[in-house]
Amino acid sequence: MLKRQLTTSLLLTVVFFSIQLNHARGQAYKERFDKNRIQYKSFDWKYYQSENYEVYYYQGGEELAKLTSEFLEDQFSRITETIGYFPYARTRVFLYNSIIDKQQSNVGIRGNDFSVGGQTNFVKSQVEIAYSGDLASFKKKAVFSISDMLIQEMLYGGNIAEMFQSAFSTPIPRWFTTGVASYIAYGWDKEMDDAVREYVYHNQVDKFARLSPEMNELIGRSIWNYVVQKYGQRSVSNVLNLARILRDEETSVSRTLGVPFNRFMLEWRTFYSNMHVNLLEAYNQPNEEFMLTGNNKKAEDYTSIKFSPGGKHLAYTAAKNGRFEVRVIDMQSQREKVVYEGGFRIINQEVDTHYPILSWADSTTLGVVYSENGNNVLAVKRLGVKGEQVINIPVVTDVQSFDFKPGGRQAVLTGAYNGISDAYIYNIVRGQVRRITDDSYDERDISFFPGSNQIILSSNRPSDSVFVQGPEKISEVEVNKFNLFTYSLDYPDSVFGKITNSLALDLSAEISVDRDVLYLSDQQGINNLYKFSLRDSLTTQISNFAFGMKHFTYDAENNRLAYVSTNNSRDAIFLQSFTASESVFTPVTPRKAQETSKLLAEIRRKRLLENRSLGDTLPDEPEPVEEKKMLFLDSVRANAINTENYSFKNASKVNTKDYQFERPVAEERQSTGRSFLNIYQNTKLQNATTGPYDYQNRMQTNNIVTSFAIDEIRSFSQWVEIDMNDFLEDHRFSGGMLIPWSFNDGYDVFGKYEYLKHRIDFHAQYYREAIVRSSQSNPDFDQKYFKDRFELGFGYPFTQRLRFQFNPFYTQTRFLDNNPALLVPANTPSQFIADVKRRYVGFSAGFVYDNSVVTGTNIHEGTRAKVTFETHAKLNDAAVGFSNVELDVRHYQRLTKGILLAGRVHYGSYFGGAPKQYLLGGVDNWAFNSTEGSGDETDPLYFTTLYDNSDVLFLEFVNLRGYDYNTFQGRNVLSASAEIRFPINQLLNNSELRSNFLRNLQVITFYDIGSAWDDLSPFEEQNNLNIEEVSTDGSPFSAVLNNFNNPWLQSTGVGMRTMFLGFFSRVDLAFPIRNFEFLSPQFQLSFGYDF
Repeated sequence: MLKRQLTTSLLLTVVFFSIQLNHARGQAYKERFDKNRIQYKSFDWKYYQSENYEVYYYQGGEELAKLTSEFLEDQFSRITETIGYFPYARTRVFLYNSIIDKQQSNVGIRGNDFSVGGQTNFVKSQVEIAYSGDLASFKKKAVFSISDMLIQEMLYGGNIAEMFQSAFSTPIPRWFTTGVASYIAYGWDKEMDDAVREYVYHNQVDKFARLSPEMNELIGRSIWNYVVQKYGQRSVSNVLNLARILRDEETSVSRTLGVPFNRFMLEWRTFYSNMHVNLLEAYNQPNEEFMLTGNNKKAEDYTSIKFSPGGKHLAYTAAKNGRFEVRVIDMQSQREKVVYEGGFRIINQEVDTHYPILSWADSTTLGVVYSENGNNVLAVKRLGVKGEQVINIPVVTDVQSFDFKPGGRQAVLTGAYNGISDAYIYNIVRGQVRRITDDSYDERDISFFPGSNQIILSSNRPSDSVFVQGPEKISEVEVNKFNLFTYSLDYPDSVFGKITNSLALDLSAEISVDRDVLYLSDQQGINNLYKFSLRDSLTTQISNFAFGMKHFTYDAENNRLAYVSTNNSRDAIFLQSFTASESVFTPVTPRKAQETSKLLAEIRRKRLLENRSLGDTLPDEPEPVEEKKMLFLDSVRANAINTENYSFKNASKVNTKDYQFERPVAEERQSTGRSFLNIYQNTKLQNATTGPYDYQNRMQTNNIVTSFAIDEIRSFSQWVEIDMNDFLEDHRFSGGMLIPWSFNDGYDVFGKYEYLKHRIDFHAQYYREAIVRSSQSNPDFDQKYFKDRFELGFGYPFTQRLRFQFNPFYTQTRFLDNNPALLVPANTPSQFIADVKRRYVGFSAGFVYDNSVVTGTNIHEGTRAKVTFETHAKLNDAAVGFSNVELDVRHYQRLTKGILLAGRVHYGSYFGGAPKQYLLGGVDNWAFNSTEGSGDETDPLYFTTLYDNSDVLFLEFVNLRGYDYNTFQGRNVLSASAEIRFPINQLLNNSELRSNFLRNLQVITFYDIGSAWDDLSPFEEQNNLNIEEVSTDGSPFSAVLNNFNNPWLQSTGVGMRTMFLGFFSRVDLAFPIRNFEFLSPQFQLSFGYDF
């Protein structure tokens, strides 16, 4: 009864957690949990092909694909010349209409989890780019994605030899690789400038390993910017190419630049810290007394902040990895309350940082715009009232800004549709969206003027005309110049009112009660608050914060300013008294001075071209010019000669021994200063973009594993596995083989196909296991055991973390005894059959839960869990049916920055007509292992001639350190493990460990406990492990004795983990505790990662 209650209780506790049962032993077949990607719609992919790219798109993205293909070809020479690398093949670019759509992609679904070792990942010439809401940001994002991919290919995967080499080399840090890609795309922008000045101000030690990926990128960008500022653009490619050879970023920098790396880093720090010190004379440091959000230990992003009308409430959003909370502060009582939460935790994918967006409909009604189930939605929440109204926003694929008209019946928003950013008016009652603008310019940060139908927005349009088309190419899109415009919805054909005209980004306008326009601008280099007076059209700067303001909201009635800035490299919300009437003056930062200089130079260049074009159209003495057919040349090749249609200078005879071709002056001017690489890589004519073509499921190799496994029965074995997929990873093929080193102990073979294109996932799998038992001392002993399993699987994901699986299967086992004595019928026992086949049909079903993230080698954070039911029904007389239920829950918790707690609970039970057994003790991949055994038929690992032990094909080994394999066995098992892990690399905060051995070194302490039993649970007073039945042959009497043995095996100890010769190795010193006594310590060497 107690056993039954225990089983039921455990199942109810984790009814939401489960996974398919693992049918193989050892970590070579390490059981995967895996995340899910949910497809809310179908994608019909096509692509355009150009000389260097294949740009893939689906419905609604054709025009953007054409523009992107042309733009990337324009940028190809600049990128490849900067990094000094030319790719081996065309780059595949998959374009998504929005980040919401990209989150449905299966690319990278396997994440960056661990294998035992020997895995070679193949670097692919492929990127995925989601349209980010406007062309200005997309332009930079596309360049970054291509640059990052080419750098990864350059350093880790230019050819097959480099891919295998990189599998055993020390990875180059993120600040070095992603930093240079970020610099190529974004340059010295205000985000990086703010981040690095704030970092050098607060941190005295330049160790980046423990910084977030985003901060590593920004700091890396600042380092490469410093390299270019001091040593020149050519130094970038020189450093990268030396790093490609040496696989060491510090040595590459010091040898290329001729300065020790420590000194180089000191000079980098001095470059930015001196700049910051000079700025402090005119700018104010953030005052931590005004911080509302403390130290932001969770590293949340504050994406939106708004005072309610009248200033009674302050609402803000706190988001992290796609999950968010909307918090409202009562400004009178200063109490904070979470009024709404939503979203899902996004793991290993891009997150849309625009969301959520807040807007007040009135003083107590708050609107929240975010994405859910593949759609943009508006949640309307009334304070103090339970529940909310959730409305799908039609048409628009990426909402960038949103603002209610007072009353909440209408709203305006900016967003994208088919790759074009526009402003829209949204009739919430009717659920209709209508365009306000219809051109290729970008619009951002739209809002209503209070009490009117006039709106204000930010745009990169140069003129105030409504009837314009905008730039025809992405390269023509302005990225550093956004100004504020007004527009009246009552007069749809009226012109825009341009109220600012600066060489800066003027964003996030708010209208105060006296109709002054407050907005953010980086006119002087740092995002600060400016005021435009509608009465006298004067602009004044009214704040001078040293680190830029990301978002702000102003309560004019109470003179309060709330804004988002940074503190210790994390978002922070500040609230302070503020009067918008006082003006300040700040000097231009060096970054802004350089940016403005480039903008002015570009304006002068365009005007010069326009004037020259005007002069060409109105010549003083027009001359007849022979019309020539023009060829489409590569956009960056300046001096190509058209040999198919060349016109000679005159009709005189040609001196073939010393002929000089005519070279236009303009071409001479363009080629000046170009590198040899730039000229060489453009020696071929550019092919025009062709297509569209239908997407084809071409396969590529994802990775190859050449490793070893230590099987509990067959000892050392060679493990080989290959994983292949199509470009989008909708189709996946994997296969592998395990061959024991003795070559006569059997083998394993498996193959699997997965189809993941739609919401319901499908897989088909075949698995074969062969075990051979023989003895040199007994030539008559020769037995073979085979198991073949054919499986079809279906998976339905509820969220990215939780899915249900149903897997019907067919299984056949075969036992074969090759004892020569069996050839003589008289020597064969009457009930023994030398060749037995057992056939089963059944299914497994259960749930999988996984929200864990990988934060380092052998380090997870989060929870993984599974519960499974599996049943085998017999198909022939030789088989007897059985069933199994299994539970596995694992949790990983960070205690401090350098200490982690990992825990696991495992329960399993066989039942039915022929239940199988669990074997408790030992560890996975245990070198020099040992096994306990009774030497008779009660031993699950007992093999002898004329004895069929086919149950060995279904045995499950359960880890328990400090004991031999098969210390306990039974139809039921329960075990628990707890570890405290001390990653040395994270403990040593101020050290950058160069050694692969030391960087992956971990010290652990552990405690394990477990038991296995048949009928009587170890929770009962009398159980299978503490009672003995005593009887005498021939006597009708027997006695049951209680030996008071403890039914639980326990162990505690210490261990060490690290990477050794390309394999993750584990060393444990375990102290077994049995029957309340410490036994002799046991030393265990094993390979592979912990649970």
